[in-house]
Amino acid sequence: MAVPSSVQTSRPQPAAARSYRRPQQLASIGLRCSAFLLDYILTMLIPALTVLLAVYFKRRWNAPGFASFLLISGYLATIALLLVNGIYLCERYGQSFGKRFIGIRIVREDGAPLTYRTAAIRHFVGYPLSMLVGGLGFLWALWDNKQQGWHDKLAGTLVVKD
Repeated sequence: MAVPSSVQTSRPQPAAARSYRRPQQLASIGLRCSAFLLDYILTMLIPALTVLLAVYFKRRWNAPGFASFLLISGYLATIALLLVNGIYLCERYGQSFGKRFIGIRIVREDGAPLTYRTAAIRHFVGYPLSMLVGGLGFLWALWDNKQQGWHDKLAGTLVVKD
């Protein structure tokens, strides 16, 4: 006997086809600080090396023009790294270099994918705002029930273990 097309039969799906969404565990402040520190070290490495090289070329080789070129190149490379690490990688993978190394990820509270706008607000508006008041915006995550700093609240994001 044929089953009418208006009647839908429900068959259980195989385990591989079911989509399980496991609850995500919030990342601790220690993990977040470690990731931030790694990102900071990576970012500051470029200007530190270029300043060192510029001073060397200016004093040792008496080449102030080349030293200035090195400094400008280093600052531009630092800005490029900030954009790639803080915006592109976070939008694309939900992780900066430091977060990937530590094993944590940025997610949106509403479950939507992270956008360039969200990442830019979080890193280039939220971070300075959180630092501006002596780091209170970062410390806020210590007593917040979702462990969100001001930068997370502003962007509507959470940091979870990967």
